Amino acid sequence: MIGIVLAAGDGKRLRPLTETKPKVLMPVAGKPVIYYPLDVLSRLGIEEVYVVVSYMKDVVIENVKEITDELSINVKFIDQGNALGTGHAVKKVVENVLDDAVIIYGDLYLNSSTVSNALKKAVEKRFNVVVGVVVSNISKYGKLVVDGEKVLEIVEKPSENGTGVANAGIYFVKSKVLELVNELRKSPRGEYELTDIISIARSKGEEFKYVSISLSDWQDIGYPWDLLKANKIALEKLALRKVMGDVSPYATIKGHVYIDEEATIKGATYIEGPVYIGKEAVIGPNSYIRPYTTILSKVHIGFSVEVKESIVMENTHAEHLTYIGDSIIAENVNLGAGTKIANLRFDNQIVKMMIEGKRVDSERVKLGAVIGGYAKTGINVSIMPGVKIGSYSIIYPGVTVYRDVPSKTIVKTNWI
Repeated sequence: MIGIVLAAGDGKRLRPLTETKPKVLMPVAGKPVIYYPLDVLSRLGIEEVYVVVSYMKDVVIENVKEITDELSINVKFIDQGNALGTGHAVKKVVENVLDDAVIIYGDLYLNSSTVSNALKKAVEKRFNVVVGVVVSNISKYGKLVVDGEKVLEIVEKPSENGTGVANAGIYFVKSKVLELVNELRKSPRGEYELTDIISIARSKGEEFKYVSISLSDWQDIGYPWDLLKANKIALEKLALRKVMGDVSPYATIKGHVYIDEEATIKGATYIEGPVYIGKEAVIGPNSYIRPYTTILSKVHIGFSVEVKESIVMENTHAEHLTYIGDSIIAENVNLGAGTKIANLRFDNQIVKMMIEGKRVDSERVKLGAVIGGYAKTGINVSIMPGVKIGSYSIIYPGVTVYRDVPSKTIVKTNWI
């Protein structure tokens, strides 16, 4: 038996974050999201794993090797080349090896123990299975059409609204069924969809069953706010208090926190867990870190800076008098003194964000900014809710940003 992790996607809906970091390396509670599918495979005792790569493949390979060393599993990489869908990705693996396989999409946050337990019976008894999760709005997902325990087909993004069982992107497939990926045809989206293998298998007398997991154990990472949601779910499960860094006796730490080695927490800083703080991060003095915040390695959060329910990636600096609320700040960003990120509209309505040219409902009343890697703001910059600032962009002092800023753009006056 082998494991297959699909990690080739370019994450267009997550831009500008994915302009400088692959989708599967987006952080969830301090770990790249691909860690969680790999951990599931490790818990199932699968020693041979194939990771399908394409976009920014060298970076993915480097990081996955570190993870698999930690989990003690062997990994081989398959270059998908042109990413023509999930079915095409699996076909690339089948061209190299054919065996019973656990297949997991690489952009899923998973509660590893729960998911591995849900799969164990199928793996032991060797029957085809799809993992499902009950969601409140099935129109956003692939819907499992079921008859008892049997899955009849998967309908991508059905027109109906309301509750339904969504495809969680996790499968166990016997080798003789897996071979049917060679019979897949392009979907209306112009891709080879792995989900079509279920209908093909049924036509040949092979069945798929489904098992369910809780929504609190699963989150796909499609949009920026999904990343915030996954981070919150993961941190809620942080049932420990582990402090390995240097914490001033004048700092206050409440609740469950993880503070990594060589991190420094300076005096008068107040941290409310659950919070993750990475290696060599420097927090304070007089900083306020609020619940559900992840701060990665070598980040500097300085004097009178408040961070609430946000993700701040590696080597980013917010040194003075800054507010970061419900936001995602990519790596190597510098926020000038007095930069404020608004996260609440005056009318308290749901915040929408421009995604691939369309205004998309985030389903969040509070949502701040998404700032791409290596961007800079000057002093006293204000950023409105739901705004995206592209990577390598520069916002001049005193500017108020009301709409998205493209990558590699210099903004000298109010951006309306």
